[in-house]
Amino acid sequence: MSSMYAPPLGAVSQLQRVGSFAEFQHTVDRSFVPLRVSSQRPHDFHAAVRAASLRDFDLVEVAAVPHVVERTRNLVGESTNEPAYKVSLMLEGSAYICQDGHDVVLRPGDVAVYDTTRPYTLVFDDRMRTIVAMFPKRLVDLSDDRVARLTATALGSDDSLGEMVSSVLEQLAGRLHLVNASTGWRLARNAVDLVTILLRDQLGEDRAVPADQLQDAIYSYIEDRLGDPALSPTAIAEAHYISVRYLHALFHHAGISVSSYIRTRRLERCRTDLADPALAGATVTAIASRWSFADAPHFSRTFKAAYGETPSEFRARVA
Repeated sequence: MSSMYAPPLGAVSQLQRVGSFAEFQHTVDRSFVPLRVSSQRPHDFHAAVRAASLRDFDLVEVAAVPHVVERTRNLVGESTNEPAYKVSLMLEGSAYICQDGHDVVLRPGDVAVYDTTRPYTLVFDDRMRTIVAMFPKRLVDLSDDRVARLTATALGSDDSLGEMVSSVLEQLAGRLHLVNASTGWRLARNAVDLVTILLRDQLGEDRAVPADQLQDAIYSYIEDRLGDPALSPTAIAEAHYISVRYLHALFHHAGISVSSYIRTRRLERCRTDLADPALAGATVTAIASRWSFADAPHFSRTFKAAYGETPSEFRARVA
């Protein structure tokens, strides 16, 4: 098999080279919910699957030659599995997905959601590789009928929020082996939250302006209020008519948390003031308080952790 079939996802994951069509059918059933799989060339079938389970979150990467996957009405009726959503990210090849009267052809980078409690069909006409995340519906605070409006559609393929979901799923699939079960579960929940945010965005919820413009506006808002002790993720989200989860997702994509960003900008303002000759008469405590550091010892420790010296040491050195 090609080297694209990568190392395992984690301690609970195994790279399984599938040598027969029957074995692939069994693997797919075990990894997801009961499905009917068919191929025009079952005697010359090649595939590889790797999978990881983190509590209620299952992540599976599949690479295979052409085949068809169906969740039939009978299989749905016989299923004892907990109601779940599946989210697919196409990595290579294409896929035709049909559910709830919708259909779409997914290309590399496209994301789609479908519901395991209703029939659906996936058709792969060429060699393909995809990442599929499956998680209980109860983790998504959206009603079935609202999500049904988006099943079997390409989600966010033309905006940065869709790119965030794609990036998180791909990174999660490639890095689960680097984290323990507890950390992995938190990452998985973050992925579910981000998918929920994407769904809300596609439904017209949590959307005010394009993500890049919104983020610029948020940065400016924070900059203007660094001296306000009441500045918080909740206050920022309310001021921009978005959810706190959406706010955290925007900053997650930038590689930093909201609180860390605010703290870093406040420390930089303190550092600038400590180096300003015009403020030489102001105490370190006064400067810290000006930028919402009310606890002087805590400010000193935080400053030293960031810059390698205490505020007083920095001030003496630059003076």
